[in-house]
Amino acid sequence: MSTPDPTDEDTWDVAMVAEYGPELFNYLRELEAKYCPYPYYIPQVQSEITWEHRATLINWIVQVHERFNLLPETLFLTVNVIDRFLSRRAISLSRFQMCGAMALFVAAKFEEINCPSIRQMAHMVSNNYTVDELLKAEKFLINELKFEMGYPGPMSFLRKTSKADDYDSEIRTLSKYFLEITIMDARFVSSPPSWLAAGAYYLSKRVLQQGSAWTDIHVYYSGYTEEQLVPLADMLISCCLDYETHHKAIFDKYSGRKFKRSSLFVREYLSKWRATASSL
Repeated sequence: MSTPDPTDEDTWDVAMVAEYGPELFNYLRELEAKYCPYPYYIPQVQSEITWEHRATLINWIVQVHERFNLLPETLFLTVNVIDRFLSRRAISLSRFQMCGAMALFVAAKFEEINCPSIRQMAHMVSNNYTVDELLKAEKFLINELKFEMGYPGPMSFLRKTSKADDYDSEIRTLSKYFLEITIMDARFVSSPPSWLAAGAYYLSKRVLQQGSAWTDIHVYYSGYTEEQLVPLADMLISCCLDYETHHKAIFDKYSGRKFKRSSLFVREYLSKWRATASSL
């Protein structure tokens, strides 16, 4: 994307400063490469921690994140901080939950107006670590990452892509569900957030059966063609088929009214899809 969309009314709204949009999002695409974790840090960096341990930790973080009612950006930054830290520094399994808790604590400070206190975080880890231990861990973590917290999470790219459909709330909510399940999967650790956001949005339109799923305007705002997104959409579907072992906490979270029961909708959709496929 090199120039603003001339057919978009925001292009001519001075308050929207649309002329800077292309440069801003091109810069975000540079940052997503800069803040990309090492995809093979397990087992090449970590000797005690497995991908199963990571999945258990992220599952716990999703529940703590929801309990504090934090922003989606905080969740994605937390996971990125964990993966980048573990890409650089080997830790023991006994310190793994501490790492996750402090990653969430740091991410909340960066993204939220009101964030959890250090004593609340100590309570979340069942007071297995003292407040002093947690604060030392926080200092160690941010020093190891050189205070670089400007990760451009997928929500920024999702908002941009959503413009192609005038920010349709049903598509966006369903997209958030598909986006969140990617944090549970080792295959997506180093995936560009712009690609994940575009793939989640593409699959949402396909599931909702909204006509031609991917038009030129979607390519314009997302930066990805349908051919680039189909493999990702297929992977997301396979994750949803195995939701009980793949992302149970996220499934439960998105089964409520707050998220329009998106996970239940997807389960029903896939059930009908499988029944149709088996009858052919």
